[in-house]
Amino acid sequence: MIEILHPTHDRSHIDTLCTAGEYRLVDAWTTALPELTALAAFTGEPVPEGGDPSDVDPDDGDLDEWSRYVVYPWRHTVVRTPVDPVFHRLRTARNRFLITDDEQAAWSTARLAVAGLSVGASVVGVAGLTGARRFHLADPDTLGPTNLNRLSGSVCDLGVEKTTLAARRLLEADPYAEVTTWAQGFEPAMAPEFLRSPDGRAVDVVIEEMDDLAMKVALRVHTRRAGLPLIMVTDDGDNVILDVERYDVDPDYPLFHGSAGEITDLDTAALRDPANRVRLAGAIVGDDVAPRLSQALAEVGRTIPSWPQLGTAASLAGVVGAFAARTIVCGGELSSGRYRFAVDGALAA
Repeated sequence: MIEILHPTHDRSHIDTLCTAGEYRLVDAWTTALPELTALAAFTGEPVPEGGDPSDVDPDDGDLDEWSRYVVYPWRHTVVRTPVDPVFHRLRTARNRFLITDDEQAAWSTARLAVAGLSVGASVVGVAGLTGARRFHLADPDTLGPTNLNRLSGSVCDLGVEKTTLAARRLLEADPYAEVTTWAQGFEPAMAPEFLRSPDGRAVDVVIEEMDDLAMKVALRVHTRRAGLPLIMVTDDGDNVILDVERYDVDPDYPLFHGSAGEITDLDTAALRDPANRVRLAGAIVGDDVAPRLSQALAEVGRTIPSWPQLGTAASLAGVVGAFAARTIVCGGELSSGRYRFAVDGALAA
């Protein structure tokens, strides 16, 4: 999706891209160098020779050993950026003490498997902002106009795969992020690959945000079998519901906290049957939902085609889901169960 080029070894390719007129060059060192020097004044970390931004000319090649050139084809842009360790130090500098160094290291090396990129895209976006760098992303859909009430997107991107858009968002903010995508969405046959990193290690957290009930069940079955933690964030009007299923702590923990009964006894066809789907979805979500959502759900299939969602809830879900995942990765206490976050209640007069 992107190329990361060496300033010396790949010089010919870089020059061709930047002189052909099709690609513009952005030099990140224009802002990165003063920021790196300011940080070094407190930490004593090395900076490019001279130690003062005025001693280094970003245009004369002095920064080559500290640099890489990142090619973004969809933006027709080449960015000269600091090498990975320096870039990551800069990008997470404002996190320090709010996230400890040990927590940042754990979060930055954790791998998150995210299935479903509506609410899931918000979780991915916030996780990336706080320094998560390794992602598995699965979603079978493309961006449509009705998604633009809750997804960060553009009319220029209509029809583009949601996995592609999420990957682009991550890589534009962090070119050294590792992102693997499955544009067909999650399927049981791909579970071993989806739930493991290329080196064979298990992912750290599974984030399930799919609409397909059969696949929601299948992913949980495989996640429980692998002994991994799973979280799900559900829109509730302007509010959100967080479900945590710690199969890593309790390998016998029931799917959906047991609210849907023996749901694994139903095959894919039964789970996709509209009657079963409505009944089971109601059991999983429960009765304690925002009044407007309850009213809106009664209209699904009658006056509206699908579950109503708001950008406020999707944004809040990103915060809650990313925080929950980071808590698990960093060894914080987060037990299996359901957690509710009600903005409307908190702000009620």
